[in-house]
Amino acid sequence: MAWRGDLHWPNSSEGYTLDTGDVLTVVVLRHEQFSGEFTVPPSGRVVFPGVGELSVRGLTLNQLSEILRERLSQRLRNPEVFVSLKEARPLLVFVEGQVNRPGAYPIRPGWRVAEAVAAAEGLKILPERTVATLIRGEQTLPIDLPALLHRGDQRTNYTLQPGDLLSIQQKPAIRVAVVGEVKKPGNYDLDAGTRALQAVAVAEGVTEFAALKRAFIDRQGEIIPFNLYRATVQGDTSESANPALQDGDVIVVPQNLQRFAIVGQVNRAGYYPIPEGKPFLLSDAIASAGGMTPRAITSTVTILRMEGDTLQRLRVPYQQFLKRGNLAANPAVQDGDVIYLAEANRIDLSQILSAVTILNVADRLGWVR
Repeated sequence: MAWRGDLHWPNSSEGYTLDTGDVLTVVVLRHEQFSGEFTVPPSGRVVFPGVGELSVRGLTLNQLSEILRERLSQRLRNPEVFVSLKEARPLLVFVEGQVNRPGAYPIRPGWRVAEAVAAAEGLKILPERTVATLIRGEQTLPIDLPALLHRGDQRTNYTLQPGDLLSIQQKPAIRVAVVGEVKKPGNYDLDAGTRALQAVAVAEGVTEFAALKRAFIDRQGEIIPFNLYRATVQGDTSESANPALQDGDVIVVPQNLQRFAIVGQVNRAGYYPIPEGKPFLLSDAIASAGGMTPRAITSTVTILRMEGDTLQRLRVPYQQFLKRGNLAANPAVQDGDVIYLAEANRIDLSQILSAVTILNVADRLGWVR
């Protein structure tokens, strides 16, 4: 994108435009009373004898000569007017905001955005935390400082002109807390507009014990459900699945209380969580317990499952899954299931009953719902 009103350096007086600080010499031949030296003030308006006040900012020397000649012709016959630049204003660019040394800097031919940042002794914050713009008169262009400074992308490394303002501000930020079953709980400063899923990612994601479907946001006492399962597994980008955060929000990822028990011929019998992130099958449960022992019988695996007030005994032909890939022989595990792998074609009912007893105790303690 080309800038409007490109300026030239003083040694190219044909296109040089006037502004605050320029010192002019005006000569009106044979009429010294209209001649003199004039400094352009901050207002850009200069009072010329016989003419009055004129706004000279943005005019070239030739344009100002023509205006003065036209105005003086109302008083003089064929006035000869010559305007020259006695002293050029300092050619500066201005850098403000999140740099180590904000201020005005004498510009050099060929300077670009990166040179101005370097002259200001670099950034005070990471480029990713900045909002940078180049302002020239009424024009404003965004600058991608991360791309420029980290990747060498020159697309927004604009050539500077005298009077340019390089504004580098910090992005609006919010502070949120992420607690519960995440790998790195804590307080985090995030960009305004950050969504809940991104905050969980900053906390390095969830643990294997996370209750994805029961996550929520505590917003000053207001509880806002946040379905991590829909956001992470199903890719739901709606506001309900991945809400925008506000300053002071607390994201809570509860512990997943869904459990199963596995006993018998496995390497690590005990209680284990049922992850929410994907279907959890019988083969996953056996793997969680360290796999089967060499004495395990795979032709039939028993699952004890409470359905209402009734204890059901499900016999699963697991060997059909192992040898034939029969998916029906690898069912999903449910909350409260007790899985038993027998030895030598014997089902030890005492072990199963012991597991059921443990399950009842766990239920009373709130471990299994």
